[in-house]
Amino acid sequence: MPESVQPGPVPVLPWWERAFGREYLEVYAHRDDASAEREVAGMVARLRTAPGPVLDAGCGNGRHLAQLRRAGLTACGIDLSAHLLQVAERRAECRGHLVRGDMRQPCVSGGFGAVLFLFTAFGYFDDQANAAMLEQWASCLAPGGWVLLDLPDPHALQRGFKPVSRRVLASGHEVHEQRRLDGGRVIKDITYRGERWSESVRIYAPEEIARMGHAAGLTLAETWPSLCSPTHHEGRHAHWLRREPLQGRLK
Repeated sequence: MPESVQPGPVPVLPWWERAFGREYLEVYAHRDDASAEREVAGMVARLRTAPGPVLDAGCGNGRHLAQLRRAGLTACGIDLSAHLLQVAERRAECRGHLVRGDMRQPCVSGGFGAVLFLFTAFGYFDDQANAAMLEQWASCLAPGGWVLLDLPDPHALQRGFKPVSRRVLASGHEVHEQRRLDGGRVIKDITYRGERWSESVRIYAPEEIARMGHAAGLTLAETWPSLCSPTHHEGRHAHWLRREPLQGRLK
């Protein structure tokens, strides 16, 4: 009689592979096309002067990418989530301009005028991996190109920190979120429709971003309090990092 084979342990996915599935768009339904339109309207003047096409890194369901292309910019998106890319592909503006890939391993050619990490799409990994990823994307920029990191303002986060929150969505389902601060990261445990998963993002202060950018050959030119404008406060830090133009000076 053959020996029975005992099943091995179920592999645990990294949080970023589990979190961006079907439930994501329901839990974050408030991050909608209308907010993306306002944010792109704030960025578009600078992006129009960028020395090449725009890449939306971690483009998700394409809500920002669609607005970028609608504004007349040459833009494409990259994301690891097959589900979110399928949703993005339904948008006429995004169709044919999407790539599936890991942001730590750029699989696109260089010469970009801007690489955008919107809605906290930067900080998923440990400090070494985050810095290496920034350096790789910096090398994909044309001279004078931009990296935009849209992150939480650490001080605003601390002031408004809520360890526990509950909210009921339009569907009638409740989202229960538990948050904690651990080693410079915000860790959020989410329970929704009987499923539970976590998110874990490194929160960087502006001086840390400046140092990391410098190591990647980028200069922190400005930090806005929101994507919408340099004067509209939303508890965010929109860090504009620039690769030196060929003439060696910032405009």
